[in-house]
Amino acid sequence: MSAEPSKKKQDVKSTRNEYDVIVVGSGVGGTTVAREMSRRGKKVLLLERGGNWTALGNSMANLMVMQWSPLIFSKQLSAIYCTSNYGGASVVSCGAAVPPPKKVFDKVGIDLSVETEEARSEMWINKMPDVLVGPTTLRLLECANDLGYHWTKLERFVDVNRCVPNCSDCMLGCPRGAKWTGRIYGDDMLRNGGDLQLNTKIMNIIVENGKAVGVQDSKGKKYYGKKIILSAGVGNVGLLRRAGLNEAGRSFAVDYLQFIGGVIPHMNSVYEQPMTIGTQEHYEEDGFILVPVFTNWYFLAILLTLKGPWHYSWLKNAFRSTGIMVKVQDELAGEIYPDNFFYMASKTPSERDKKRLKKGADIVKRVLRRAGATDNSFMELPPMGAHPSATCRINDTVDKNLQTRIENLYCCDASVVPESLGEPVVWTVVALGKRLAKHLDAQLA
Repeated sequence: MSAEPSKKKQDVKSTRNEYDVIVVGSGVGGTTVAREMSRRGKKVLLLERGGNWTALGNSMANLMVMQWSPLIFSKQLSAIYCTSNYGGASVVSCGAAVPPPKKVFDKVGIDLSVETEEARSEMWINKMPDVLVGPTTLRLLECANDLGYHWTKLERFVDVNRCVPNCSDCMLGCPRGAKWTGRIYGDDMLRNGGDLQLNTKIMNIIVENGKAVGVQDSKGKKYYGKKIILSAGVGNVGLLRRAGLNEAGRSFAVDYLQFIGGVIPHMNSVYEQPMTIGTQEHYEEDGFILVPVFTNWYFLAILLTLKGPWHYSWLKNAFRSTGIMVKVQDELAGEIYPDNFFYMASKTPSERDKKRLKKGADIVKRVLRRAGATDNSFMELPPMGAHPSATCRINDTVDKNLQTRIENLYCCDASVVPESLGEPVVWTVVALGKRLAKHLDAQLA
């Protein structure tokens, strides 16, 4: 039976070393570490800036999981997708299960194979039967392969016994509990005796004699622990800089994505699960993946505005379109500005990023044409950042054990990846969390 974190009474005292582990941020990185350490009998406190929105499966859920700010913008008005709620981005993710890319982690000497398989057994990972894929998506699979590409069904962290056909609620938060999210691990932590405190914005790391000993929230309250783990996404940057780690966020990745939509007569993918099929055949050499998924109506309105208000007329196709996404490994560049009121980052696609996006978009349009869409029905939406990441990279801000230069201060989320992944990050971050938990357990022993 699922725990009720929003109802659980919390009265955390400012007591020295009360906790073995304090985790800041309840995305999949934070909940994985918190859950694993609680299972090992450690005293754990999980702190989350946002709340715990439970009315899922609608556009309001998407807004609330993101604290009314579904997109944040760079100085150049490029959109970047961020969340602030219990479970983090996993609550409104597509549910795509892609294992950690070996080519990325081999470069830094990290093997996540054991942790990857441990996660596989817990995250409901499997491929969807045809009835849950849908006729339009299956048509795209057929058309892509007719053109000589190699598209297949993709793995997802979805319980097929709870999932239903003709439903595309994954990115609105699954109301049936069919999609695995970080809340599963967070609830498990609560059952194991861990503490969760919501609506708590951490402002500073408490450092004494060169060691992290706790954190302080926006109201001045202090929480003490032996190990401090930052899993707050782009929020890690401000915390690290205020602690003196000024290298954090000086360049970063966002896994640029671009949605390309078209109108296929007598069919659409609006009510079909996203990312159930696709291809990674271009990933090793060209650094991009292709998967059928398109934005919902209100994100479509936002992105059409960014493209130019004269494109607004395409909004009439919101409920009869079929879309495919290009996602690329982007180059590390730009900077995070954690304390800037007007914009939080400076970053635009590089020339290499643009070439990758264009190559992917050209393939997408070939597939859509084959399926019956005409060129005058196409809409190429502006590129946007999918996963703010690599802000506190391994071998730059953290070491291979994810520890910073400040002893007992760690980071564990997509911020630590050494470069852009260019594909879904959830499974990778869970594997990193499991690996870190083993290290912490050994340290605390």
